[in-house]
Amino acid sequence: MKVKLPVVTKNEIIDGRRVFESGEREFELDLSLGCQMRWEAKFPALAEKETFVDYSSRLQKLKSENTAVILSKIKVVYCLFDTAMSFTDFLKMFDFTNIEFTEKLLARLDEIFTLILNSAAEKN
Repeated sequence: MKVKLPVVTKNEIIDGRRVFESGEREFELDLSLGCQMRWEAKFPALAEKETFVDYSSRLQKLKSENTAVILSKIKVVYCLFDTAMSFTDFLKMFDFTNIEFTEKLLARLDEIFTLILNSAAEKN
């Protein structure tokens, strides 16, 4: 299954003015046990405390009102994609200084969380 995330395509200063452009990037959503394996490999300290699904479920209940929650949700989404991209490079695709972009990203994250957790509930 494919999902699209808003990403920054241009963010630079030209003639003393900021030029910001965004678009969408398509990712292949992997809901297999691969996401748990990526979770354990990329975030071992968190994986020691709880599974990928438990962490995701807990986060879904939290509003994306602060940077810590947003970053945590992005960690979950990152583990859903089988990508060679580092987490730092993944984060660089987003910009939280642009309100419209941020609102679009947060809405998409909420959609993905709803999708994955509804899928997990259907499997149980």
